Amino acid sequence: MKKNSFLFILLIILAITHVHPVLSQDSTLEKMDFRNINVDELSDSQVRSFLKRAESSGLSENELEAEAINRGMPYSEVLKLRQRINSLEEKDRSLSDTLLHTTGERMQIPVLRPESIKQEDETKPTSDIFGYDLFKRENLSFEPSTNIPTPENYILGSGDELIIEVWGASEQSYQKTVNPEGQITINNLGPVQVAGLTIEQATELIINKLSGIYSGLRGSNPNTFAQVTLGKIRSIKITIAGDAYNPGTYTLPSFSTVFNALYYAGGSAEIGSLRNIDVIRNNKKVAEIDLYDFLVKGEISQNIRLRDEDLIFIHPATKMVSVKGAALRPATYEIIDSETMQDLMEFAGGFAPKAYTRQVKVHRITDWQRKILTVKKDLFDSFLLNNGDRITIEEIIERMENRVTISGAVYREGEYALDEPMYLTELIEEAGGLQEDAFLKRIAIYRLNEKNEIVLREANLEKIQNQTTDDILLKREDMVFISSVFDLRENQTIRIFGEVRQPGTFSFAENITLGEVIRKSAGFKESASLSKVEVARRISDRDAVSQQEKTTEVYTFKVDQDLLIDDEGAGFELHPFDMIFVRKSPAFNPQKTITIAGEVLFPGAYPITSRNERISDIVERAGGFTDQAFLPGASLTRKQEFIGGQSQQDLQDMETDEFVIQQDNENNTIGIDMEKILKKPYSIDDLILKEGDLLRIPMQQQTVKLSGALLYPVSTIYQQNRSVRNYIARAGGFADNAKKGKVFVVYPNGSVNKTRDYWLFKDYPKVEPGAEIIVPEKPETEGRSLQETIAISSSLTSLALVIVTIINRL
Repeated sequence: MKKNSFLFILLIILAITHVHPVLSQDSTLEKMDFRNINVDELSDSQVRSFLKRAESSGLSENELEAEAINRGMPYSEVLKLRQRINSLEEKDRSLSDTLLHTTGERMQIPVLRPESIKQEDETKPTSDIFGYDLFKRENLSFEPSTNIPTPENYILGSGDELIIEVWGASEQSYQKTVNPEGQITINNLGPVQVAGLTIEQATELIINKLSGIYSGLRGSNPNTFAQVTLGKIRSIKITIAGDAYNPGTYTLPSFSTVFNALYYAGGSAEIGSLRNIDVIRNNKKVAEIDLYDFLVKGEISQNIRLRDEDLIFIHPATKMVSVKGAALRPATYEIIDSETMQDLMEFAGGFAPKAYTRQVKVHRITDWQRKILTVKKDLFDSFLLNNGDRITIEEIIERMENRVTISGAVYREGEYALDEPMYLTELIEEAGGLQEDAFLKRIAIYRLNEKNEIVLREANLEKIQNQTTDDILLKREDMVFISSVFDLRENQTIRIFGEVRQPGTFSFAENITLGEVIRKSAGFKESASLSKVEVARRISDRDAVSQQEKTTEVYTFKVDQDLLIDDEGAGFELHPFDMIFVRKSPAFNPQKTITIAGEVLFPGAYPITSRNERISDIVERAGGFTDQAFLPGASLTRKQEFIGGQSQQDLQDMETDEFVIQQDNENNTIGIDMEKILKKPYSIDDLILKEGDLLRIPMQQQTVKLSGALLYPVSTIYQQNRSVRNYIARAGGFADNAKKGKVFVVYPNGSVNKTRDYWLFKDYPKVEPGAEIIVPEKPETEGRSLQETIAISSSLTSLALVIVTIINRL
């Protein structure tokens, strides 16, 4: 039968063993459910097992395929299963080729480790027993290596392959396998018994036999040479019994050791011993394994090589002791009778850094209750342990036994050791000494009293240094604080205002003068007044018991033509918190410019020549207007000015009828009436110009713009005497959300005029060329819900009934 037919036989077995586990292997196809088979859940070992069982079936491939499809087997699962089988067949062929054609390398017999031994999360041991997970981790493999030189004293047995090489005067190569009788057969020599011999003994025997064929092997001067090496190795059967994790018989390479066998069996069970493992050969104990020698010391001398039919027996653990707390390896350990607390601490890696090492506590089980023992460190090597003991290692308490602390006006603040009696002056010396600004008359020492409360003790270091009072003996956890004289007074500064290049605040220093502060502020500006510099000094009487009328003393100094303060002022010593004022000269007036743009003969920037220069003056200086000038659209843009915290815009009413200021970022657009200005210069309409003003004279405009709540906002041609309503009609009329009584017009010069409502009629603004008619929108309102409508209707009905009742009573 072809291999593919095994696929469908396998499907039948899967249906029996996975979908219906309660059915026996004799169940018929009618009882099987092919629809729920999941190939991804099968391991390789399960697929191999099913393949072996399928080989004994006599069903044809066509019959199996037809039945599987009829029973609802998903075709995707069929494809997955074929891929799995093909992959396994490829692996088997590769292994077979290795077995048949390997030369120069020894064959390693494949041993399948039980799936149940694999640890799901290798970062978390399955038990807290020390060493329990040693043979259960996939990343720590004890699989035997076969690609090594033949071990000394290796005992040959049935199945081993010997490679015999002869060279020199004669050349020959033999590749012989030890037969079940323990012999190899060499041409012209007959059988040679090698089983039970070491590889060294077998080599000597075979070469002696070959010397009968190759005479050059004999004598003191041989010309022919021979060597015997081990080729493929045999397999051996090892039985693991007792309290093993997965006891049983295993087929292993003949190079295998005790650790290799324990790895395949998963080591000891949780009740099994790691320290009492016997290797029994021919009913005799040949080795006794203690895995702690490997786990703790790294010794593997007990890891002997196994032989065929050896028995590994794992005894139960008889004495288990747990270590908790501040140990390097807290865990549960197996102890033998002669071992003490000292041995246990070595197993646990010793104390952790924060462990309290003077003693440990032992919780012990007695015949009918528990008790606690305290074991001092000097008794560790004599204290014997009992099964079930629980050792607790506590941590040290978080307190310092010999610490004093110093901070403040010393050069090396921090913690210092109080190993012997230390006085305050000694601690200050340890801290590098006092800084120059140290305040010596009152030093604070914070100390713990008998109740562990912090109390303050003060000392006068000047008196201690002068030996007029005793030095202070420090105690554990004393905290010494030495203040700086600067910590005890207000931060002393001097401030300078006005016409200096860098006004600001400067730190006060003894003997600092007015001239020095002016130099620190980069000197006077050109605008500084020569008449006076004022220094304001606070008047402070700390002994006063009532308010004084005079609070500030003012000193005045002159400045010469070179902007240098006179000698008296330059050398004037300042006090803390003095304030210096440098006034601005009333005659200082830097050049200021304004700009005129648009339809004038000479547009551009112009300097302001006097404080009262007006719009009419600048128009005249610009040569007057061009023929295209549109005077009603003339506007003036001015930088915002702030008066008492409010801008000019805040001071103007945005809804005045004829005059409005519009904000453009940081500028204001002021609507002006150029025709009035020209008719009556220097009138109230002819504004005085200021620095940065921009006067715009636009060209003639012939359109009117309509925007807002209109059916079709548009720009249209200006026609004289046409009303606002007429222009709105040209935009399709009002939209449904239009506020008809709030229509307003924005004129080219920035001014705004609104609609006036006279109850029965409305007076709309006049329209000029270049104007914009804006129709505001009504605010959006949410529609009433059904419940609100019903509530309003009910209220109106009730109100109507009340009114009718009142009328009927009248």
